[in-house]
Amino acid sequence: MAKQKRVISIILCVLFFAFIARCAFDYFFFDQVEPLYPDKLTSRNGLWLRYYFYFGKHNDQEFDKMIERLKTHQIKYAYFHVLNTKTNGQLHYRFEDRAKRITKLVHSQSPDSKAIAWVYVASFGKEANDLSKKEVRANLVEQARWLTEKCGFDGVQWDYEFATNGNRGLIDLLKETKQALPNTLLSTATPMWYPGTLWGWNEQYFAEVAKHSDQIAVMGYDSWLYLPSLYVRLISQQVIQVCQAAEGTNCKVIIGLPTYEDVTLAHHKPVETLRHGLMGVQEGLSNCKARDRFEGIALFADYTTDEQEWKLFDKTCTH
Repeated sequence: MAKQKRVISIILCVLFFAFIARCAFDYFFFDQVEPLYPDKLTSRNGLWLRYYFYFGKHNDQEFDKMIERLKTHQIKYAYFHVLNTKTNGQLHYRFEDRAKRITKLVHSQSPDSKAIAWVYVASFGKEANDLSKKEVRANLVEQARWLTEKCGFDGVQWDYEFATNGNRGLIDLLKETKQALPNTLLSTATPMWYPGTLWGWNEQYFAEVAKHSDQIAVMGYDSWLYLPSLYVRLISQQVIQVCQAAEGTNCKVIIGLPTYEDVTLAHHKPVETLRHGLMGVQEGLSNCKARDRFEGIALFADYTTDEQEWKLFDKTCTH
């Protein structure tokens, strides 16, 4: 019996150190052994842009640089942050003249791009919007109408963070927005798909959201993963699972990838890189049965993407 225990202990130790060695190899040498293929993904990509444009914090030169960036990198969807809403669903800030400056510049100088109003709607905390209340949803829809009809945005992106899996209020908001604005692009920023619905959404809820959206933009970051191979695998599953969920609808799928340098418990900078995200997208597309639902990637964000990342983006995502 004692001999058997020693053997078992030795085996467990060997397995433990083999696991540690495998993780170390993955962490330090993943990029040396796993290539990013030069295959072109798509030229229908997006970019999230900071609220500085809507707040008038940028000068003419900075606006010119923004327009040049959209054209040079063939950005189809420019998500301009118009910040957040009050608890009653109304926008905190309504800057019509500044919004019109954005949309007129994009339409006249980068006509292949669409200017989308990115609206953050809190789901918790002091600023939470209770989407089970019809009056809150009605106010949100009215803000969407103002942003598109008065300010000239080509569409609205509801960024309801974070909607729990199966949240009915969000579905009702999407239905009511589409009913009020049938000819306006309706984008939904979403959490990631997770196996077993750990803290993201499952296929069934993605399918429901896809029925009432023109576009799903999956926020493929803050994964809490610390190994490159796991992050690549998770991103590949976003492509496969979300595109499959959108099959049979008119909804397209955008995968958001990070370029920001913040270090948090959820975002491990050496792992959640643009390169690894692109590898995940490539892997996912190679195994995706509903590839026609995939539209592109979106970078988060304009103010954190450096020249090396833009070069990598152009190499992989522009034609």
